[in-house]
Amino acid sequence: MELQRSLKDITAQGLGLAAISYDSPDTLKAFADRHGITFPLLSDSGSRTITAWGILNTGATGRSAGIPYPGTYVIAASGIIRSRNFEAAYQERDTADSILAKLAPGAAPPGTTEVAGRHAALRLGASDRVAAPGHRLTLFVDVAPAPGAHDYAPGQTGYIPVALTLDASADDTASPAVYPASTPFVFAPLKETVRVYARPFRIAEDVTLALTPSMRQRATAGDTLQIDGRFEYQACDARVCFPPETLPLHWTVTLVPIER
Repeated sequence: MELQRSLKDITAQGLGLAAISYDSPDTLKAFADRHGITFPLLSDSGSRTITAWGILNTGATGRSAGIPYPGTYVIAASGIIRSRNFEAAYQERDTADSILAKLAPGAAPPGTTEVAGRHAALRLGASDRVAAPGHRLTLFVDVAPAPGAHDYAPGQTGYIPVALTLDASADDTASPAVYPASTPFVFAPLKETVRVYARPFRIAEDVTLALTPSMRQRATAGDTLQIDGRFEYQACDARVCFPPETLPLHWTVTLVPIER
């Protein structure tokens, strides 16, 4: 189960974990035994808590009556809600590690895949190495500009800014990449001020794995999914601008079936 796989990462950030549903204690115990769940599964008899929180799915009928909208709350010890993530269907949702990565963008450790450019060093990572169809995970590109060099930020005109682009695929859907804040750089000879990255920075991009029959079959077989993309940039230093460069990128995710 995805939450059980992420339990170590969750507790490492000083957080606890509990899940609540309208199922009976016996049903939840059987589910926990079957999947090796070690965190609390709370039974909300009559969906009283679910209703009080305003997350009751009023459109659900029959055996599904009383079910909540699928989602995740992150609550501080003070009782303040730090984050909430809700989805239209339980099969398609942010993973726990992806939610944690958004709460603390720099907390996720750097990836293990290194990509060397002429004027930048890249390291690729992901919030999850294992995911099921419908899971939404976060990909990372940690970029270290060459010493004395800078890369141009998105939106900067007159130069080629950094750009992370994932290849279109029927197996996944990419959200827009998220870039960090840039800093100003004054180029005295031209009396111009530009927005750049002169220090190491991280780009993040969410990817939702498809819920297609093909992906479900691959997940049942324990197949892997390769996500491809490219990083484009132009580096300059205080004297010269170097030719732009495009670097191919690849991430690999092990597929597992959707938990039921």
